[in-house]
Amino acid sequence: MKSEIIHLLKINKIPHAILFLGPEGCGNLITAINFSKNILCKEDDHSCLLKFKNFQHPDLHFIFPLPKKIMIKKNIFNKWSIFLKKQPYGCFSDWIKWIKSNDKQCFIYKEQIENLLKKITYKSYESDYKIIILWMPEKLTLYSSNKLLKILEFPTKKTIFLLVGENENNILPTILSRIFLLRFNKFSFKEIKKFLEKKLKIDTIQSKQIALKAEGNLNKALKLVNNLQENYLEINFISWIRNLFFIKQNTIFLEKIILFSNKINICKKETQIKFLFYLIEIFRKAFLQKYNNFIIKDRKDIKEIPLTYKKFNWKNFCLFIHKKNIEQINIEINKAIYEIENNAVVEIVFLDLSLKINELFKI
Repeated sequence: MKSEIIHLLKINKIPHAILFLGPEGCGNLITAINFSKNILCKEDDHSCLLKFKNFQHPDLHFIFPLPKKIMIKKNIFNKWSIFLKKQPYGCFSDWIKWIKSNDKQCFIYKEQIENLLKKITYKSYESDYKIIILWMPEKLTLYSSNKLLKILEFPTKKTIFLLVGENENNILPTILSRIFLLRFNKFSFKEIKKFLEKKLKIDTIQSKQIALKAEGNLNKALKLVNNLQENYLEINFISWIRNLFFIKQNTIFLEKIILFSNKINICKKETQIKFLFYLIEIFRKAFLQKYNNFIIKDRKDIKEIPLTYKKFNWKNFCLFIHKKNIEQINIEINKAIYEIENNAVVEIVFLDLSLKINELFKI
């Protein structure tokens, strides 16, 4: 956390409105959230910390851009809380993709600010303060900006506004003049490299390559990691499934499956389990494709061919996944996940799974 924020907490002189301003991937949103946690929760209050972790603390409120047509949907906050957990360094375009909105005209509307006015008049439930985190103030409409300005001019006692944005040029100067500004810089090469190695266990060579490409943007770095992992999963799946189909034709393919099982055994448990979940997803998509070809254009999850590496014949593969074997395939993979989670010998588990799925292709 920035030294300025730590100082504010120590002296207990927190401004009623703070702008956490910095470029995409600088960590200003996650810092604002952690700052809120330090205000609302004591270190030993496990109940409070658990609520905060799930973004269910009654004194923490969020305002964020929305397309007009989905603004009133009740489950939108659930999507927002999952977005925060999955992509704490995410940007505005990531949020648009997350809610699967074709309408890129997302704003913070007057109804949201009016609803906020009601909330801040209530007494705080569990803490001394109420905290409002307003993400992307650049997306305030003119009406919303003026409404917010009035609130900032006459702040309610024990209410703290934390604005989190990227571009001060798109925020009303009158709002900027009434808030305490904290500027965030891009992460350094060393900071991103260290994050990747310590938090994500990325090896030194790859962490260097990713940190260079990220250019100080941790959001970009995490996307590069995700793409790397997705490519790894696809390449390994195609290699495994091709060997599986030719086991009976030549014993060399069985040897390759055994070698592959040994290779999986060397990986970390998280990687092993992630690969098995990837299998479930690929088989699911193949099953859906086989039985929904006539409405394929309306199916967003299988609109594109999932596997393309080395000219993998996706349509032919789908022919082997059908009503008679899909359920048992899922059962076998979930059984393998359970066994690996309970520390079974991985190469034996995976070899057994491979042979069973090979037999299920014939049903």
